[in-house]
Amino acid sequence: MADDVIFVKNGDELVPLEVGEYNAESALQELLAKHPQLLAGAQMNRSDPRRFLLVRREAPVSDHEGGGGRWSVDHLFLDQDATPTLVEVKRSSDTRIRREVVGQMLDYAANGTRYWAPELLRQLFEATCEKDGLEPSNVLGEVIGESDTEEFWTRAGRNLRRGAVRMVFVADLIPDELRSIIEFLNGQLMDAEVYGVEVRLYTAPGGQECYVPRLVGAVASAEREKSSTASTSLDELFAKSGSAATEIRDLISTWAGERGVPKVNAPGSFQVGHAKSQGGKGALARVYPQYGTIEIPLVALWEAGQDEEIPKMLARIQRIAPGKKLTKKAPGVPFQDALRNWDEVTAVLDSMLELRQDSKGLATGIQPVEQAASSPE
Repeated sequence: MADDVIFVKNGDELVPLEVGEYNAESALQELLAKHPQLLAGAQMNRSDPRRFLLVRREAPVSDHEGGGGRWSVDHLFLDQDATPTLVEVKRSSDTRIRREVVGQMLDYAANGTRYWAPELLRQLFEATCEKDGLEPSNVLGEVIGESDTEEFWTRAGRNLRRGAVRMVFVADLIPDELRSIIEFLNGQLMDAEVYGVEVRLYTAPGGQECYVPRLVGAVASAEREKSSTASTSLDELFAKSGSAATEIRDLISTWAGERGVPKVNAPGSFQVGHAKSQGGKGALARVYPQYGTIEIPLVALWEAGQDEEIPKMLARIQRIAPGKKLTKKAPGVPFQDALRNWDEVTAVLDSMLELRQDSKGLATGIQPVEQAASSPE
């Protein structure tokens, strides 16, 4: 991109634009705040271009519940689907853009998803509008259209709990070292997206300026979408299965994210705890939108050498879905029963995870549970 040449037509002549430089990092930050379309939202999703709502510049990020802002992310946006979008801006001349900025961003994302609440995001957004002399409802309407405002902020909270965020590195030029990290992360992460955006500045002889945004990291994202038809069809299944299916998926995804449990989109189901590639056993839970059930395979206990616990666990699951005839190997709980008794569902999953971790000589590839619920048995 740095070697590209852009021409403007002046009469019968083509005049090349000169590559310009931002005189300060704050100049690019200010530009993005006023013109979020420079984030290349159309390149992120060509079928449904991303539109961005500025929540706050220098958005505070705490490292504990109820704390003040230990850090601040350069920009916090939400797109039309209420996906939190964290933006860090650096000039290519800043040596921190090579690697240090990645650690910064991961700190912000890890703590933001844990300690931000939708109420806080809404307050920050309204304060930004007040500062700029804008009406919040008008600004929000330009991004979400006729969508329900309350549902938008609720969805933002669900996305935070799931870790469904977008991390964007913006610079005049993305160095190769950062590009490699972005493409690696974007190809590996399931719920989060990682991109780089180059915003090149060109100047015309008459003093006019031209800004050209280009997305970095889209290749990895496109390859992931092409190679995972199951993910696309699964999204369609959840969309067709109603709000209960989506709520269950969000809840189980949040549970898994809080405990460091792997999450997988499999054909026809969303699974958590499936870590065979890391030496672990089968899934702890499978969400089947087309059947309206969350399945809790007890065979995982047998594989972990905990077969004596199977009758106890089956009895606990039966209490979640009274009157439902359950199979012994993989009992399936209807979504409505699971939602009514979600605390017990998570207690069962915590117990199963703890039993798997306690099994001797078995590597699960799953992080320990810090506060697993105690079994009532």
